[in-house]
Amino acid sequence: MAKENKKISSSKVGYEVGPWLLFFIATGLLIAGWLMRSFPVLIFTALAPLFAIADKAHTEDKFWNYAELVLIALTLSLLAGHLFQLSFLISSMIQAIGFTLAFVGYGFVHQSLGPKAGKFTVIIFWLAIEYVFLKLHWPLDNLFLADAVQLKTAWLNWTFHTGYLGSSLWILLTNLFFYLAILKEGKINWAWLMISIVFLVGPIIYSFSSELTGIDREKMINLYSNSPDSMKSIYSKRGEFVPRTAAWISVLIIIFAMVKNKTQKK
Repeated sequence: MAKENKKISSSKVGYEVGPWLLFFIATGLLIAGWLMRSFPVLIFTALAPLFAIADKAHTEDKFWNYAELVLIALTLSLLAGHLFQLSFLISSMIQAIGFTLAFVGYGFVHQSLGPKAGKFTVIIFWLAIEYVFLKLHWPLDNLFLADAVQLKTAWLNWTFHTGYLGSSLWILLTNLFFYLAILKEGKINWAWLMISIVFLVGPIIYSFSSELTGIDREKMINLYSNSPDSMKSIYSKRGEFVPRTAAWISVLIIIFAMVKNKTQKK
């Protein structure tokens, strides 16, 4: 019996590592990732502990109690993105609340749909929230996850195909893969670790070999502020289709979860 319990406990490191430790790891990595924009490698692993905190939705009805840890971590990280200028404290908190809703939404959907609601739901909700902030034009100095890598323009030529916020999807997916590789099980999953590394390095290699020029933040903002010049570009015909598509999918997921939840209560 003791061996069996040991085996069970060692197979779920996401539960063995306490939420507070995950919080401190995520906060440290996120702050470092935003401050190290000249070489923003850490941002590709910084959200992985928050995915592990979201595992509480699988086992505890008190998941909402841990959402505040996600909120604090994201607030501090966004404030770091503004170099800890206190004038951005309120805007950072509001944005952090929005991004925390991605994890809260995952918790709600998981409770309604069960295991069918994978962690990819968090990514869909996050991108949808970024699209909402983009469309609201509030404020123009708000931070998107893609901004953490905006200084590495040589890495981002592939965003010609996806739009600027395709970088946000890149960061989120890489974090998800690192979570699956390191925090999901009691030992390193080498297959997921290799996928994580390939997914991190692959777009960079493509960018260096591409003759295209990636979409930068300024071009994206100009498009969504209805600049006449930007409307003439090829990019204007595509827009930010990655977060825009995520926004529509998010609506469908929420509606389906609400219907399922109401049906179950009957």
